[in-house]
Amino acid sequence: MKRKYLTVPILALMVLVPIVSIFGFEYPDNINDGIFVFFLIDLEEGENIEINVTHTGDGNFTLFLFGSRPTDSYVNDDKTLNPIIFQVALNYSIDDNPYINYTVSQSKIYYIELILINNGPDSFFLKSNKDKLTRYYLPFIPGFQVELLIFSLFLTVGLVLILYKRRMRTI
Repeated sequence: MKRKYLTVPILALMVLVPIVSIFGFEYPDNINDGIFVFFLIDLEEGENIEINVTHTGDGNFTLFLFGSRPTDSYVNDDKTLNPIIFQVALNYSIDDNPYINYTVSQSKIYYIELILINNGPDSFFLKSNKDKLTRYYLPFIPGFQVELLIFSLFLTVGLVLILYKRRMRTI
């Protein structure tokens, strides 16, 4: 009989006590071979970021941390990595379950790229000790070429001036 009276308080206590996770951010997803996923985070000087990736299948994942906005995914058409990525990245991991532990030296926005190289499709769980990670979609829209913009501006202004002078002569 006494067990019945203890069951309710114990269940209430279990509901009220939060389950603590050491990671502040978790992002699950499923991707195919050659697909990449970007995240960004604003970090202050001296902050430490830990990023861990686990997966359910046999996928070969790689994890990269960049100190500036990447303008390319660094994944070739044949789903291999462009070797330049290793020179551009601040830190990277190509382990079975990639893991990065990095302390930043400057206050700015940092970019994280996760790539499934092969053995996909596979589901992954990206975990971080920072909860302010934001999913980032790398725009593939090329920016304005300054030279072309200046040339177009001069051409347009020149044509307008020529047409204006011709009109002034006829009046």
